[in-house]
Amino acid sequence: MKTTRENRLHGQGYDSLLKHIALAGSLLLDNNSDTHGANTSALEFTFICFPEVHSWDISGLLLFFLLAALTSNVMLLAVIVIEPRLHHPMYYLLAMLSMVDICLSSVVTPKILVMLWTGSMTVTASACFTQMFFTVMFSASESSIFMVMAFDRYVAICDPLRYPSVMTKQFVAKALVFMVVRNTAVALPLTLLAVNLDYCSSREILHCFCESMTVEKLSCSDITPSSLYGLVAFIVVGGSDGLLIIISYLAILRTVAATRSGSVACKAFRTCVSHLIVICMFYITVATTIVSNRVVKEIPRPAHVVLSLLHHLLAPALNPMVYGVLTKEIRQRVLGKMNIHP
Repeated sequence: MKTTRENRLHGQGYDSLLKHIALAGSLLLDNNSDTHGANTSALEFTFICFPEVHSWDISGLLLFFLLAALTSNVMLLAVIVIEPRLHHPMYYLLAMLSMVDICLSSVVTPKILVMLWTGSMTVTASACFTQMFFTVMFSASESSIFMVMAFDRYVAICDPLRYPSVMTKQFVAKALVFMVVRNTAVALPLTLLAVNLDYCSSREILHCFCESMTVEKLSCSDITPSSLYGLVAFIVVGGSDGLLIIISYLAILRTVAATRSGSVACKAFRTCVSHLIVICMFYITVATTIVSNRVVKEIPRPAHVVLSLLHHLLAPALNPMVYGVLTKEIRQRVLGKMNIHP
């Protein structure tokens, strides 16, 4: 009798132990699925884009800028490719800038338009991180092209006799390889750091696309390494490019001032003004976006979104227009193709 009772007690204790183990396992699995996103491929994010604005109002404006960016850059590319007289390093760099502008405006805006038109605001983790990588990649590439273009202007004005031997097709090809390697090395670690973060159950991105600074805020883990890397990468890449651009134009200014010639000054101004306008537009929009996200916390959320979209749409749409109007050779070729003779 006693043995039977002990066996029953042992059986009840064993059953109770199994129930506790099962409960602990269930809680552990729930915690992993909520916090760590056990399967990254199944992870989804939801965009909170412009909830206070009617979707058709903002989509019309975005579509206008997208079409303007694509049309103007394709036209500039076509003129450079078709016209043999423009087959020189300076115009190869302009063609590279146009291709990057096309990619920069296309990597984000079409997805935003689809979301606004269909109401489907979700995106898979793989698509989000892919968009993040190419956004950083093309932004850094644009900065690199501006740096090489500033060097091109420096050689053309400060050392014109050596220009044909320095600015060759081989130099442009090497610069292209350098830009691809460097900017991939910058964008890939930032994306991998974001991929390896643990995301909470609330995965609402307060933005219209997967911007790294916005996505990392959804993490439940420590985002200090990711934030520091993003800030350091911007300072090192953008800072070094910006510093070299400033040095190039200061050297140009010194050379022009030393000549004390009004005609030389006017020629240098016509040569550089389009570059300076485009460079200022790019760095102002990038710096304003970085500062508004990381430093100034009082700026309303819609302002962050608008500033980021301006970087992806306004500069790509205006760049070819600035070059088309202010660069004499391109303006003459475009007007000639249209049978307009100024």
